[in-house]
Amino acid sequence: MTIVCVDNTPIMLQSLKENAQSAYPYADVQTFPTAAPALEYAEQFGCDVLLCEINPPRLEGLFLAEKMKKLNPMVNIIFVTVCSESEHAKAVLALKPSGYLTKEATSAQILDELQNLRYPVA
Repeated sequence: MTIVCVDNTPIMLQSLKENAQSAYPYADVQTFPTAAPALEYAEQFGCDVLLCEINPPRLEGLFLAEKMKKLNPMVNIIFVTVCSESEHAKAVLALKPSGYLTKEATSAQILDELQNLRYPVA
């Protein structure tokens, strides 16, 4: 399983990576501070799960999720956010994500999301 984590806050990105690795030790976890290199990576190597902040500058997370779904319609998207649930709910739900976590998500919460993916990954 390849997990791509995207967050523009370095400490949160590191936390996402550590929690994803702890939740799923055999996954290939890649991290990116912005959407562009994450998309380039996915185009070249693929992506099974996108753990993505919704609200980096210019709503890059929603843009990235849309692009990833075009690249791979079976990609599992788990949005990670600090914003209130209602701020971007319509845009998030329109993308049919696999999950939704707050930035304080623990490895157990990430594991729960990974065990309940919309499109199971071997």
